[in-house]
Amino acid sequence: MNWFVLALLLLTDPVGDDHGAGLGYPRAAVYQQVGAADLTGFEMKRVEGRWRLGVRLDRYPNPAGAPLGFSLAVVAVYLDSEPGGEESLPGAGLRTPAGGGWEEAYLISGWGAERRTPDGAADPARAWREGDWIWVQTDLARRPRAYVASGLYDPFEPWGFRRALPGGGVWYLDGPADAPRALDVVAADQAGVWSSGVLPPARKRFPWRSLFAGALALAGAGLVGFAWRRR
Repeated sequence: MNWFVLALLLLTDPVGDDHGAGLGYPRAAVYQQVGAADLTGFEMKRVEGRWRLGVRLDRYPNPAGAPLGFSLAVVAVYLDSEPGGEESLPGAGLRTPAGGGWEEAYLISGWGAERRTPDGAADPARAWREGDWIWVQTDLARRPRAYVASGLYDPFEPWGFRRALPGGGVWYLDGPADAPRALDVVAADQAGVWSSGVLPPARKRFPWRSLFAGALALAGAGLVGFAWRRR
């Protein structure tokens, strides 16, 4: 059964959409090639009864020599594992849909990962790199809902997301000061996220259309085979 669960929890995200609500990258030389905060994949898989989180970025520039092999991006995965929870998504500057919320979050940078809670607690979490994927281990036995966002890393910010200022700057994003700091999210309707400020949980739509087309093709092949045998 695990193979089926894994297939449902592997999500992809388009390349080149890491501009958030129309924000520009800072002017420092390390940001001249965009894509450092461009999410291209998110995966959850259950291993030995506990869930692991995987994120994939388009590029992994590492001018600061961080141990996980990248130093410009930060990724936050907010997990909803029970009713209620905090609706505000700190760092990203977004919120969950009404009635949603999160109980724990995993903040990932090139220097490792932390488990965060809404009350401000922060504890180290195990993180590692496998090829293009960064993995984080959780203690959750039940599958949570996940809200996933990325931005540019700033070690001086409490949640690590670099802020924006009108006109930008060498180290600031170019945009309104109150704009969401997330530059990319895992969501089917990103335009809706940036216009509303609401980030839905990451989910994959079940491919009913593809399955229906496949079933029709199989049925057609069966009819052709039956007619051939009757000849």
